[in-house]
Amino acid sequence: MSTILGRKQSTRLSAEMTVVLSQGGAIYVAETKNVSDAGLCIRSGEKFQVGTQLHLVFGQPPELPRLSTEGIVRWSEDGKGLGVELISIRPQDQRALERFISLQSRERQA
Repeated sequence: MSTILGRKQSTRLSAEMTVVLSQGGAIYVAETKNVSDAGLCIRSGEKFQVGTQLHLVFGQPPELPRLSTEGIVRWSEDGKGLGVELISIRPQDQRALERFISLQSRERQA
């Protein structure tokens, strides 16, 4: 697994897709609001404390294969959701996420 550190501001893509969050034995299903190569903004009815580490599974096949990664909650606001930074992701999953964002961004600009 590769760790994402010291990244510049990433391009955010408005994207709604299902994300499965797990912490310990608990599993939650939520929807993304936007996605970048460094993290996700998630609509969630569950509240998580800043600093909470989560396992995430998300994707939008066939454009984006199912990705399994670790993240950490960087912000959480009632009514807005939560921001999760991807802290550990396999290199091939990172490349797939970057391709997805780039392709979707180009399609929306066309």
